[in-house]
Amino acid sequence: MTENKFETVSSLVDDYQLSDDELNSALNDEQMSDTWSRYHLIGDVLRDDTPAEINIDLSKDIASAIAAEPTILAPKRTTLTQKFKGSVTKLVKPFGQVAIAASVATLMIIGVQQNIGGNDQITPNQVVQTNPVLGTAAPVSYQVEQTPSKVSQREAYIAQQRRFQALLADHNQQLKLKQVASQKTNSPEPATVNSQQ
Repeated sequence: MTENKFETVSSLVDDYQLSDDELNSALNDEQMSDTWSRYHLIGDVLRDDTPAEINIDLSKDIASAIAAEPTILAPKRTTLTQKFKGSVTKLVKPFGQVAIAASVATLMIIGVQQNIGGNDQITPNQVVQTNPVLGTAAPVSYQVEQTPSKVSQREAYIAQQRRFQALLADHNQQLKLKQVASQKTNSPEPATVNSQQ
C-alpha cells in the first residue's frame, strides 16, 4: 500500500472528513478496508472494548500460504558418498577418542597441581627412590616442595607465644600458692590477747 492510502485510512479511523472520491476508493480497495478494520481492532483492544470472543478465521490464509510455498525435494544419497562417509568415520573415530583422553589427562594433571599448591598444611615431600639406569640419577616425577607461607608462619609463631605465656602464668600462680602455703606453716599462730584488766 502506498503512503497516500495509509494516510487515507488513518484519516478515516480518526473521523476526519474525506471527499466522496477518497471514501469510495477506500471502500472499494480490499487492502484499505482490511487495514481500516485492523486499526479499529487495535483501537478497541487499547480501550478494552473488545468482545468476549473474537472470531478470526485464519484457516484460508494459512492454507493459501502453504499452497504458495515451493516444494523442496531432497536428492537421494548415492552409495558412493555413504561408503566414503563410513570409511572417514572409521578412520577419524580412534583419533577423536585419543584426543579426548589426552584432554582429560591434561586437565587432571593441572587440577592436581593446583590443589597441591593451594593447601595451607605442610606435608613432607614425597621422594621416589629409583636406581640409576646408566650410572646417573634421573628425575622420575615432579616433586612439589611446599614452604609454609608467611601468614601460616606468623600464625604458628603467635600460637607458640600464647602457649608460652600460658605456661608462664601457670608457673607464677604455682609459685604464689607455694609461698602462701609456706607462710601458713612457718608463721606462729597469733596470740590471743586477754582483754580482762
